[in-house]
Amino acid sequence: MSDTPNNLIYILLKNRRFIIKVLTIVMILTVGGSYLLSNKYTVTTVILPPEEQASSALSLGGLSLGEFAGFFSGGMGYSLPLMTTLADVYSDILNSRTLIDQVILSTAYIDSAGFTKRYATQPEVAMYLARKRFRKNYSATVTSSGFIKIDVTTGNPMYSVEVSEQVVSLLDSINTSITLARYRTSRESTENQLAVARAELESTTEEMLRFEDEYGTIMPNEELSQVMAVLAEMKGRYIETTMMASAVRNGIRSGTTAQILELDATAEALRQSIDLIESGSSSGSVDMGIGLSNLPPAMIEYARLQTDFEMQLKMTTALELQVQQALIQESSITSSLRILDPPMHPGWKSKPKRLYIWIELFIITSIILVVFLYSREKWYELKVENPETWNKWNNMKQDIRNDFRRKK
Repeated sequence: MSDTPNNLIYILLKNRRFIIKVLTIVMILTVGGSYLLSNKYTVTTVILPPEEQASSALSLGGLSLGEFAGFFSGGMGYSLPLMTTLADVYSDILNSRTLIDQVILSTAYIDSAGFTKRYATQPEVAMYLARKRFRKNYSATVTSSGFIKIDVTTGNPMYSVEVSEQVVSLLDSINTSITLARYRTSRESTENQLAVARAELESTTEEMLRFEDEYGTIMPNEELSQVMAVLAEMKGRYIETTMMASAVRNGIRSGTTAQILELDATAEALRQSIDLIESGSSSGSVDMGIGLSNLPPAMIEYARLQTDFEMQLKMTTALELQVQQALIQESSITSSLRILDPPMHPGWKSKPKRLYIWIELFIITSIILVVFLYSREKWYELKVENPETWNKWNNMKQDIRNDFRRKK
C-alpha cells in the first residue's frame, strides 16, 4: 500500500467508527471536566507613567532651586541606570517581596489559601507557599508605552478588586515614604549648607566692620566700581561653573566627562583671575581695562570684601528659600500615582476559557488518532509484505518481555 493522501484517507474511513467513538468519549470527558474547573476572575489596573517633578522657577547660578538642592545634597533623587525609567522602578517595587508580603497579610490571602491552619507551627513555610501561589496569579509589568499594568487573579471578582486596590495603596505608600525621606534628607543637607553660608556671611560681615573701623567708610569711585563689577561677575560665573560641574558629576544634569573637564578648567581659570585681581595684580590673562596698580591696597581689599559679602548674601538667601520650599514640599506631599483604569469588577470570568480547551483537546486527540491508526496500519502491512523483518521485530519484542519478567 503506497504512502499517499488517498491511503491516509482510506485508513481514516476504514476506522471511522473507532475514531468517532474515541472523539465522542474524549469530548464528553473534556466538556464535563471543564465545567468542574473553578472560575477565575482577573482584575486589571493601569497606572499612567510617573511624572517628572517640575522644577522651581527660582534659580541661582544657572540651576533651579530644585537642582540647587540636589547640588548640595549630592543628588538625592533616584540614580537610574541608562535606559531605565521611573515606570521600571515602580514595576520593581510592585514585584518586590516586601510589597507582596504586605498584600498577603493585609488582605488575609494566606488565610484564604488555607496555609495558616495547615502550617500553624511553621509560619515561614506558610508565608513562602502563600507568596508562591500569589505570584502565579499576579503580574506587574511595564507596557511599551510606559504604562504600568497590574493583573490580579482570584476565584472571587470582588476579592480580586480588593487585592488590586491594596496593591495600588501600598505602592503609593512606599513611593510616598521614599519621596518624603528624600525630601527630608535633601532639606537637612540644605540646612547644613545654610548654616555654613550664614557662618561665612557673618565672618565676612565682621571683616567688613573691622575694615570700616580701620579705614572708615569708603565711597567707591569709578575705577573701584569697575573692579567690583568685574569681581562680582567673575565670582558669579565661578559659582555657576562649579555648580554646573558638580551637577553633571552627581547626575543631576546630563553631561559627558569632557564637559566636566571643560567646566573644571573654566572654574580654575576664573579662580586664578579672581585671585590675581584681589591680590592687586592684573598681569597674565586678566585684562580689566583699568590699572590696578593705581588703586590703593585698601580699596582692592574693600572690593574683595564687598563682592564676597554680596555673593554670600545671595547664596544665603537662595538657601533660605530652598529650605522653605522643602518644608512646604514635605508638608504638602500627595499621591503621585495617576490611575488610568482603576480596579473594578471584570464583568465576566477570565478563566477557564472552555471553548479554547474543547478546540485544543479535539485537535490534539485527532492528531494522536491519525498517528496511531497510520502506525498500526503500517505495522500490519509490514507483517504481510515483509515477514522476515516482522519476525525480527517480533523476536525483539519477545526478548524485551522476557527481560522484564526476569527482573520481576
